[in-house]
Amino acid sequence: MARKSNLIQKLLFLFGGLLLANAVSAQQAPQYSQYIFNELVINPAYAGSKEVLNINLTHRSQWVGLEGAPTTQSLSIDGATQNTNIGWGAHLINDRIGAQSQTGAYANISARISLSRETKLALGLAGGVSQYVLDGNKLNTGNTIPDQALPPGREVSILPDAKVGLFLNTERYYAGLTAANLIPFKSDNLLITTPRRHYFLSMGYTFDLNRNLRLKPSLLIKEDFKSPANLDLNAFLLMYDRLWVGASYRTAVPVFTDYDMKQLAKRNAVALIAQVYATPRLRIGYAYDLSLSKLNNYASHEVSVGYMFYKMRYGRIITPRNL
Repeated sequence: MARKSNLIQKLLFLFGGLLLANAVSAQQAPQYSQYIFNELVINPAYAGSKEVLNINLTHRSQWVGLEGAPTTQSLSIDGATQNTNIGWGAHLINDRIGAQSQTGAYANISARISLSRETKLALGLAGGVSQYVLDGNKLNTGNTIPDQALPPGREVSILPDAKVGLFLNTERYYAGLTAANLIPFKSDNLLITTPRRHYFLSMGYTFDLNRNLRLKPSLLIKEDFKSPANLDLNAFLLMYDRLWVGASYRTAVPVFTDYDMKQLAKRNAVALIAQVYATPRLRIGYAYDLSLSKLNNYASHEVSVGYMFYKMRYGRIITPRNL
């Protein structure tokens, strides 16, 4: 235990108290701002919900200019089988913060049932593996004498992972519930920080303001029952079925734990987000995140590209852009 405590102290010193505190607690699960356009990164039951083949690529650079800041890349694909009641998907992720990185691959499957003519409920499962790497060569304390508490080279662990989720949706409304990191792993000899179990609750609704303008408010709650819950409040406008513009407010809420509200305020952030359909099939998005704490000198940037292989049904194009 003393060895692990000493390592944590070194990491705190190397990357800065605030940076690592956010990495270990609030950001054990990779952060995304444009998840609302691709919930497969959160919920395996989302697979096939649009009943068309979708490919999404996302790159996120968080706190640009800050040494050791997180960067994340993800690639996902999902679609539905011919009878549309079974969805499938795959998700690849590469996440790096400081000297530690995670590379993972997941396969998703979902089964949907119709509760009414417009309402469907899906149960989804995802299974995969992640490779966790801690590169001791990047842990430079500035001391000429090597610290025996730090790994001399690369520490590598390959661990299994699983997720389960529910996804309820109509043409206007959706709600999802996910349990992630279901396979626990504990070892006193493991130096790498692995994510603990997380739960995600999401929901949103689309309102018609007029013929060419729609409003979509939504929220996402991330909870692990051991630290403050993360709350995202989002609002987007869809104009002429072609351009999404909106904003998100991210904060921390002590639902099941007791924390100093002044300390929690340091996690507050806002994001400005835009998504445009360059063509009926091609979607391009960008998010600009800004922390409302001392990290406000370091902005975060997220770029996404999505491609949808739409199909014809009853003589018209099916392009489900509201979910």
